[in-house]
Amino acid sequence: MGVLIKEVLPSSIAEEMEVEAGDMLLAINGQDIKDILDYNYWVQDDHFFMDIGKPNGETWTVEIEKDYDEEVGLVFDGAVFDRLKTCRNRCLFCFVDQLPGYMRKSLYVKDDDYRYSFLYGNFITLTNLSEQDWDKILTMRLSPLYVSIHCMRPALRAKMLSNQRAANIEEDLNRLAQAGIEIHTQVVLCPGLNDGPVLEETIERLASYHPTVQSVGIVPVGLTGHRQGLNSLRAFTAAEAADLIVNITHKQQGFRSRWGTGFVYLADEFYVLAGQPFPPAEYYDDYSQIENGIGLARIFLDEFAELKPLFPKEISPRSLIMVTGFSALPVLAPVVKELNKIGGLSLELIPVRNRYFGGNVSVTGLLTGQDIIEALGDQQVGKEVILPAVVLRESSTVLLDDKSVGDLERESGCRMLVVDGSARSLVETVLGRSFREDR
Repeated sequence: MGVLIKEVLPSSIAEEMEVEAGDMLLAINGQDIKDILDYNYWVQDDHFFMDIGKPNGETWTVEIEKDYDEEVGLVFDGAVFDRLKTCRNRCLFCFVDQLPGYMRKSLYVKDDDYRYSFLYGNFITLTNLSEQDWDKILTMRLSPLYVSIHCMRPALRAKMLSNQRAANIEEDLNRLAQAGIEIHTQVVLCPGLNDGPVLEETIERLASYHPTVQSVGIVPVGLTGHRQGLNSLRAFTAAEAADLIVNITHKQQGFRSRWGTGFVYLADEFYVLAGQPFPPAEYYDDYSQIENGIGLARIFLDEFAELKPLFPKEISPRSLIMVTGFSALPVLAPVVKELNKIGGLSLELIPVRNRYFGGNVSVTGLLTGQDIIEALGDQQVGKEVILPAVVLRESSTVLLDDKSVGDLERESGCRMLVVDGSARSLVETVLGRSFREDR
């Protein structure tokens, strides 16, 4: 079948061989190319053959000779060329199972693809790997991988994932350890299920696999208002979050004295829930759990602090609004307060309640267009609204409920200013100027 070639880089080997955009890469040295990992693996050689399918039905066999570090010059659309490997678990806490039933079909796809784990930091369970998948991981030494553990008790893990294969977690970790493949792990923590003594045991068992296991990220279970027919779960209380912070801080100190790294890290949401300040940058070491969102608040606040001395005392009068989820209020409220000290600037922070998902969902990234429009109301017509890019689908201007940025502007009567997740993007958008030339 092959994979469509999206682009051929100018002056590349592929262009010299008259390979063109719209051709199909059928094989390299007779091997099917199922993803970008296969492609990168086979083009490392300094001599190989590519089978190219032309739109007119012809098949060319192209001989490639190149230096080891020379690029062939083919560009593809996406990283996985065959079918995405989906999850066959039925986790008790699965967020996809809690989605409302009227969203677009792509949002109900459960990704459990080891290739996305290696390339993008997506977490996988290891339960859906075939022997062919394992062979590829070990042969190509795909390291690091990101693995959802949840607990190390075999029977309980099998129950939590509703998959008996989940009980083989020790065997799977040993297999990775023997191959020298590092992993970053996560625990979705559910009160009364895998917290308390179970969590203590999980952390200690994972620590016994260090340095194969490089880190443990602990995130709270997310519960929407669409759990009809699902297992009974509850959210953490503020007191439980505070106790967990004390416990994990103590454990971090022990690991730091042993290995010079904290090893285990709590999600920002626990600090928000407990009403406690976020830890300093040292807590997060190299931010190895940033794929889990752990440490994003600290990065944002530290970047803002670096920019603060560069703020002007006054700007031309300007009034803006910033929308956010409720969980980001502890991060953004002090930032907005500092910015409003600048003469001529008026920045209002409007938290948006997530009625679309309901439950305890309060993160900004899951806000929908309709909820944002309702939060703005009809009193903000004509104003500029700062819209975090995290609410948009990747590389698009569309939100989770399929409303576009243009829809938001049309229905709210406001002008939307999209900013990325950095403090710099926010500050430069608010002030209408760049600080890059000042640094």
